[in-house]
Amino acid sequence: MDLISILATVILVTTIGTMVVGVGAYVAFKVRDKRKPSKKKIDDTLDATGPNDPIFLKRYIPGPITAPSTHEQ
Repeated sequence: MDLISILATVILVTTIGTMVVGVGAYVAFKVRDKRKPSKKKIDDTLDATGPNDPIFLKRYIPGPITAPSTHEQ
């Protein structure tokens, strides 16, 4: 086989494989979409009545700004 036919075969196989993966992803999406939703729709980590405080981060509050000293020797 010459180089052109090898490259054409590679491109054809890649295109067909991409289409098969795309159709498979679409079918998986439709199957997931038709699945019955669970009765529990509220996330346990959310507090609907309280303020939305960060869970993993600590708020940084900078201290007072002080003027640089101009002490020369």
